[in-house]
Parts: sequence; C-alpha cells; structure tokens
Amino acid sequence: MAGYSPALLDEIPTSVDIVDLVGRFVNLRKAGVNYKGLCPFHAEKTPSFTVNPKKGIFHCFGCGVGGDAFAFVMRQDRVSFPEAVRALAKAAGVALPEEREPDGADSGRAELHRVMDLTARFYAERLAKPGGERAREYLAKRGIDPDVARRFGLGLSPDGWDGLLTFMREERVPVETLENAGLVVRRDTGTSVYDRFRGRLMFPIRDLQGRVVAFGGRGQGDEQPKYLNSPETAIYTKGNLLYAADIARATIRDKNRALLVEGYVDCLMAHQHGFTETVAALGTAFTPAQLGILRRYCEEVVTFFDADVAGQKAAERAAELLEPSDAGSAWGVNRAGAFDTGGAFRVKVALLPTGYDPDTFLREHGADGFTQRIAAARSLLAYALDRTIADPDGATGPRARSNAFARAALMLAKVADAEEAAVLSREAAAKLGVDATQLWIESQKLQSALRKPGAVASKPAPVERERAQDRTLVRLLLQHSPARAALLPITHDTDLVSSSLRAIVAALRARPDTTAESLLVDLDDPARSVLTALLLEEDHRFPEDPDVSIAGFRQRLEREHHLRRQREIAQSITDAQRRASVVDTPVQDFQALHRESKVVYEMLGKVAQSLEPSEKNDPRRSSDE
Repeated sequence: MAGYSPALLDEIPTSVDIVDLVGRFVNLRKAGVNYKGLCPFHAEKTPSFTVNPKKGIFHCFGCGVGGDAFAFVMRQDRVSFPEAVRALAKAAGVALPEEREPDGADSGRAELHRVMDLTARFYAERLAKPGGERAREYLAKRGIDPDVARRFGLGLSPDGWDGLLTFMREERVPVETLENAGLVVRRDTGTSVYDRFRGRLMFPIRDLQGRVVAFGGRGQGDEQPKYLNSPETAIYTKGNLLYAADIARATIRDKNRALLVEGYVDCLMAHQHGFTETVAALGTAFTPAQLGILRRYCEEVVTFFDADVAGQKAAERAAELLEPSDAGSAWGVNRAGAFDTGGAFRVKVALLPTGYDPDTFLREHGADGFTQRIAAARSLLAYALDRTIADPDGATGPRARSNAFARAALMLAKVADAEEAAVLSREAAAKLGVDATQLWIESQKLQSALRKPGAVASKPAPVERERAQDRTLVRLLLQHSPARAALLPITHDTDLVSSSLRAIVAALRARPDTTAESLLVDLDDPARSVLTALLLEEDHRFPEDPDVSIAGFRQRLEREHHLRRQREIAQSITDAQRRASVVDTPVQDFQALHRESKVVYEMLGKVAQSLEPSEKNDPRRSSDE
C-alpha cells in the first residue's frame, strides 16, 4: 500500500464522489442503484461499465476491469498507485503525511506535466505583455474575444531562438526535460538546442484532466508550416485527444451531442457563439480513439463539410466508422418490435456553403445560421451511400445498377445501428429502383459473412461448478461478518481453485474487520477486478439469516478436507508400495485411510464398512476356543 496507512486509504476514496470522478470521462446514466455507461477501457456498443456510488467501485462486465477510485485514476491516467493517491488526496483536500520521493517513472511524468504548465503560463504572459501586439491584432482581426482567448489559454512564443530556453534555465529545468517535452530541438551538430516554437500564436492542448500535454503553434504571417504541433511524448499521443474536450465535456454530456470541427480557431469561434459542445480533431484525420472519446459522452456527433467536398469527405469518414469490430455486428429486433440499437452512435454532416468553414460562417451568419445548418444535418453514412451508389464512370445501364446494388448492400452490412441501416436501405432502394426488402435481406446475408471468426470465440467460457461454489463462498465471506468468523479459520488456499479468490481471502484474513470495499487497495489485478464483480453481482441464494449458508459451507469445507486427506494417504500408500511391497505397507496408513473414509461416509449419511476383525473371522482366535 505504498507506505500509506489503511485508515488514510479508506478516508481518501470516501471523500471522492466516484460518479463525478468517472463521469468526467464516461457518460453515465442511472440504472437502479448503479450508474452505467460505455467502458473507457475497451470499445463496446452496449454499456456494460457499472459504477456503484454507495460502495465507491466500478466494474466493466465486458472486459472485466474493476476497482475503486484509485484503480480508475491509475488506468485512466496511466499512473502508479502512489501518484493516484496523491492526485485524489489533493482533489479531496486530504492531507498526506511526509512521504518518500516518487520513483523514476512517476517523477518523470510529473515533471513533464509541471514543465508544460510552466510553458503555457510563459506563453500566455508573452501574449499579454508588450511585444504581443501583433498576435493580439491577429486575434482581433479573426474576431476572437479576449475572454475566450484567456479561457483557452492562448499564448505567444517569442521570436528568438532561446526565449523559452532562457526562462527555463531560470526555473532550473534541465535541457533533457525540455527535449522530452518536445519544447526544444537539438541542432544537427548535436552541441546545442533551440526553441521549437518561435513567433507563433500558441494553442495549449490539454488532456481530459485539463493538464497541458502539447501545443499547436500557428504562424502569424506566411511562415511555413502554417501550423506546427508538438511531437509525441510520454504524456501526449497524437490522435488520442480532442482539442477543448476538457472544456466541452460537460455540455456534450448535457446535450448528448458533440460538434466536431477541424481547426483551433473554428473551435474557439464556436464556443464564442455559445456552441460549447464543440471540439477539434487537432489537425489530424479523425481517429478511432477520438471517436471512442466522444462515444463515452454522447450518442450524436455533427461534423461540418464544405458542400463541394461533402461526398468525398463523408466516404473517407465512413470508412473509419464502418470497420467491422472483433465482436461483429448484428441487427436485432426487441420484443416490442422496435430495433434493438444497443446504444446507437450516429455521425451527421452539416453542410456549409462552398468556401466556408465554421469560423468564417459564424462570423458572417452568426449563431442562428449555424443552428439552422446543424438542424438540417444529414447522416454521414447517407452522403457516403450516395457516393457508393453513383457509378464511377457515369454508367446507367442494368449492369451499372446491379453493381451499385452490390456496393450498397456491402456498405449497409457494415452499419452497426439497425435503425439507421433500415433508413439508409430505404433511401438506397428508392434511388436504385429496387425493392427495399430485397436490399435489406442481401445486406443481412453479407453481414453474417463479414463477422470476424473471433466473435464466437470471444464469448466467456462457462464457469465450472466448483469455481461457481468458490465464488459463492467468497461472496458470503464478503457480505456477512459472522461468516468470516466461522469460515475463515477453516478455509485453506487449497479449497479455492482461482488464484484471485485466494488473494481476496488472504486479504480478508489479514483485515477481517474491514469492509469489503476497503480490501481493493490490498489487491492487484486481476484479483481487484474479481472483487468488484463479486460486490456488484446480485445474489439472492443467501437466506436473510446467513447461518444456513454458513452451516452448509462448513460441512462442505470439512468434507473436502477429509477427502483431501484421504487422497494424500492413498497417494502415500501408493508411493510406499512402489518403493517396497504391499505386505510392507504400514497398517497404520490403511487404518488412517479408513478413518477418513468413515468420516466422509457419515457426513453423507451413509455407513462405512468396519475394518475391525469380527469374532467369526478373527485369525487370532483358535478353533478350540
């Protein structure tokens, strides 16, 4: 437990609202006593990620990951346990005792975060001070309000080669750290370094925790490249983040919608006009990781295309959306006759006039015009389908129509949302002049063929009966204190097949008076995930009075111990016979084996045959007695 007392490790999670903590990254919805959402740790279409606020735990029944607030921060931020403790203690206002220096990995990441924060403040001050007039004039020309610029932390990098270097020397930041942060570049000679960003308007890029992890620098004139971005570092992976996601997240969740633009200024202008659910793709092609971020918070994304290139761009984006998953896809209908969408996620396209982007459109037409464009947004897949149906050579004959039918059916087969697929199939059928049902049936056939072979193999293996009994025993120990007192002394490691269950029982033995949730800090994965699953599983097999279950497990454990002893003695006899002969085997072993068998028989309500010689057959009695 990294040197922290159990009392302190109990205090910190109880001071943190785990629903609020997880809700910063997952769009949670109340489901009974729990909250559910899409798992942030694996791709899924149906929510299986569960958070229990009363117990302060989370568990994904899809990938099996689970834990408490510490475990969530460790996985989400990719930090060690001590670093997670420090982060949550700071958020909860819990004072930590004097502690040892963090290890190398912790201190390295923490130092990068500190340096990036220092750099962001340095750039922001440069923008506000004398010397930043040109950049401020540029922002005014683009119509960016100073308050918006401050909210997003815009800054200015100095024109010289060593402006940031000089500042960091004063802050005693090593050059090596600046290199690792991507802030300086080493000259070809290898003898010195210089500032990566010079004379550029700076856009800080933050992670979902609001920490600066990278920068985008825009030239103020004809500088090339127009945009210069940070390289990948230990705290920044290109394509894994969305610009302004930390600011837009709450509105995205509230509106159940995200607006996706391409540029930094597009994003700022949208926020300035009240569209605070807007994020930008950081100058990269929209990636599956970015799509995964948005899926956590909403069910609809609206992106913006110039009317002239809408079809081409939609087709490119559709290729990203229509990749078959490992689990395959299948259209289903629920009992009410409606499509079972399993958490639909739809991407729409709002068309802008030729030559416009969100920035220029908003400045000219304002929020009302932008709202109208969003309201008229059409499914991205619909644009892609139009392009799919159109013959590349402009042909219109029967063969061209047959080929278009095949292309449309193949595309529809990759659409995971059944309801959207039905709408698209009707549109495509009308344009092709074919029966919509025929197109739907053909798509279903292709869908089956497209499913990956791994889909069937990915189903969880059936739980063995013995292991199920073990889980029930451990669940009883977790839920009922009397069970711990009665059964822990007679529960041995050899009674449990699963190493995770053995670890949980060992933690219970060490702290038998603690709550089950408090044991999470004593466990590593996979035992921690098994524990959260046990705590969230509903089990009505235990009677209100646990004494019946306790008595049953006591009898079972005692029987198993005698049977195990039986097997050990039998093996001992077998080994002795291998070494010598049957007649040389100690009679005490046979008697011990019989005693163990007799106990087991009696437990089962049966009568064991006696090994004691009867008077009739006793060879020690002479015939004349």
